[in-house]
Amino acid sequence: MEQRFSEITPSQAVCLRLVAQGMSSKEIAQASGLSWQTVDTYLKQAMAKLGVSNRREAARLFVAWENGGNPPSQKSEPPLPALGIPPEPPAQTGSTDGGTAASPRFLPPVGGSLNDLRWDQKTIKALQVAGLGVAVVIALALAMAGLLQTFR
Repeated sequence: MEQRFSEITPSQAVCLRLVAQGMSSKEIAQASGLSWQTVDTYLKQAMAKLGVSNRREAARLFVAWENGGNPPSQKSEPPLPALGIPPEPPAQTGSTDGGTAASPRFLPPVGGSLNDLRWDQKTIKALQVAGLGVAVVIALALAMAGLLQTFR
């Protein structure tokens, strides 16, 4: 078993540590400067070396092995500078100067967010989107009809 862990490359180890922190491939890619496809490749290679079928189990085993057999705690995070990755500045969620921030409020966080709407709320949102779509189509049709009338 010890040999399998020693076969993990430094890049795979960084990815496994970040998975253990709960990060997605896209978040790991953003933090490490890699593409998400490269992150997935590193993780698949590490999973094969460790003989597990999912990334979370591979990360759990690897971090436990690094900690001398102690299972990783949910609250402890190894600092990113120790991994050779500069820390990210906190994400901006909007500004008070009219929304000129780099990350406007209407964009979801990387990896998406939890959908905690009830079925009736989801239905209302779907109907709102459908109504907006119909309104846009009607507006475009009226604009085209007006243009045709103008050029006749």
